[in-house]
Amino acid sequence: MARLSADAEYPGERYRHIYIVFTNDMHGALVPSEGFWLNRDFPPPVGNGPAAATVISRLRQEAADKGYGFLYFDLGDMYSGTPLGEFTKGQAMIDFLNYNRCDLHVPGNHDFDLGKDVFMDLVKRSNAPFLCANIVKQGTDTLWDALLPDTVIERSGVKLGIFGLLTHYMKNSASEAGFGGLDMVKHYPAAQREIASLRERGADIIIGATHIGHSHDRNLADSVPGIDVIVGSHSHTGLQTPVEFSRYHTVTHQTYGRLTSVGLLDLTVDMANRRLAGYEGDLIELSADEIEPDTTMSRMVEDWRVAAEAGFDRVIGTAKRRITRSGPDESAMGNLLTDAMREAYQGDAAFHVGVRGELPQGELTYRHAYNSEPFGNTVVTMAMTGKQLLDVLEVSVNGHHAIFQVSGIRMVYNPRQPIGSRLVSAEVGGKAIEPEREYRVVTSSYLAAGVGEYGVFTQGKDIEDTYTTIRDVLVAHIAKHSPVDARIEGRILSRAK
Repeated sequence: MARLSADAEYPGERYRHIYIVFTNDMHGALVPSEGFWLNRDFPPPVGNGPAAATVISRLRQEAADKGYGFLYFDLGDMYSGTPLGEFTKGQAMIDFLNYNRCDLHVPGNHDFDLGKDVFMDLVKRSNAPFLCANIVKQGTDTLWDALLPDTVIERSGVKLGIFGLLTHYMKNSASEAGFGGLDMVKHYPAAQREIASLRERGADIIIGATHIGHSHDRNLADSVPGIDVIVGSHSHTGLQTPVEFSRYHTVTHQTYGRLTSVGLLDLTVDMANRRLAGYEGDLIELSADEIEPDTTMSRMVEDWRVAAEAGFDRVIGTAKRRITRSGPDESAMGNLLTDAMREAYQGDAAFHVGVRGELPQGELTYRHAYNSEPFGNTVVTMAMTGKQLLDVLEVSVNGHHAIFQVSGIRMVYNPRQPIGSRLVSAEVGGKAIEPEREYRVVTSSYLAAGVGEYGVFTQGKDIEDTYTTIRDVLVAHIAKHSPVDARIEGRILSRAK
């Protein structure tokens, strides 16, 4: 397939253009922010929600002026990750999407974080449909009728058949409150069914709107024929320009998320055979220095922010030094979090993964604690045998994901050994782990859910969710132990032999 210039001219009425504009993995990031990933010392301003509203409006008008079709998608994980998103229970995000005349949504795994009822409130508040073709009622093959599996939308005389997919690992990453009574169908059979249905209903171009991650988008594109375009999310895999997979010439695109950019695909359709003739695409960076904010959206975002962040700047304690999340394996911030969890629930060992923030030297506020634990994961306790603990540590060092941060444990591993045989030594409480002994383990609700390779945590017994957020445990720990002075201590050592 030719990769055509957006400015290319085509004869007569044979070719039509359609703009696909999209956001993904917003995670509540409407408030203008700083681009620390671009320059840590002098981060440039990012316009986020107000700048995104300006860009979406401009692209809509540009499409109209050129006689192009226009669609705006959002690909899920709308709200979890900021006070504004969490404390408005996602409603601010739906209002943002309604303001920008979003045409359709796909649910993300984090859109169920506050429970299925909260998610359904968002569905009802939205002016656009939610699409998902692989959520079924538990124990059946019947699609969950709260959402549509697909839709056909006509733009510029082209019938676009669009189906939605949510990661089929959803069941392992959601609580009973979030996903009870529901189950997942694998990506491939769901996509095959929808492609056939959409073709029967006259769709010219097939678009997969997915929340499954870029590697799974690739697998889908290479395994299931008939998908022209995949607009993706979940993995935050920013593609500066679209990627075309060669086997079936499926075009994919995705932004980095958190409203740092808006994605654009300009599709060119040959009306003689009603097939995709070419494409062009981009990520439009939301630089606050270059994009004037939408003033109405700016006022709305500020009102939401003030309400959501009430009390966020109250001082909760102090830190002797800057407590960072950096380190080859172990991090000072990881040590602080796991120590807080283990102490609060009198565990022998504690595990955490995915440290999100750091603490500055000096005064600490609730905002600092929130930024360290923005997703609202709760503390879960369980009993595990020493053998199970050793299995957990082998999973931790398999290299497929971030290493687990630990408290109560000292371990040595060899990354050059085969997966499953990398652990050299491990202690709990200064003594070698005894395989038959039972230990009290404290961890996060994310790890305890057993998603993917984390299934080892589901082998524990007497598993209990405390329903207390790790964030609140951290706040209490800082208040009790100020000034906190966490540092790297050699809990996790890598030694190749």
